[in-house]
Amino acid sequence: MPHFHDEQAHEDLPANTDAQRRHIRSLFARYPDISTAERDAMVRYLRTAPVLDIGLLKGDESLRYRIAAFEAANARALGASPWDIAVLIAIFALVTSVCVALWDMGA
Repeated sequence: MPHFHDEQAHEDLPANTDAQRRHIRSLFARYPDISTAERDAMVRYLRTAPVLDIGLLKGDESLRYRIAAFEAANARALGASPWDIAVLIAIFALVTSVCVALWDMGA
């Protein structure tokens, strides 16, 4: 599911987002009685859906504890991969070295 970008009009977003949101909501309502494929779909949704959609889903009082239980049971699948962490560390190191170089140039 694509994320909303500034240059993309709201009307350009896929029409199935509401249907997908309703489907994921129904899966969380049935949790833990779901199949492996449904679990994978829920993980994929939580990793790729816009933050606002996830927040609206978690704001539903009837689903709040089911979502928390799902996140606890699938923490490894929902967490950051080693590759993601390595990229973040590399970006941090690059920004730090640029800042140090700029600081030294000014001294």
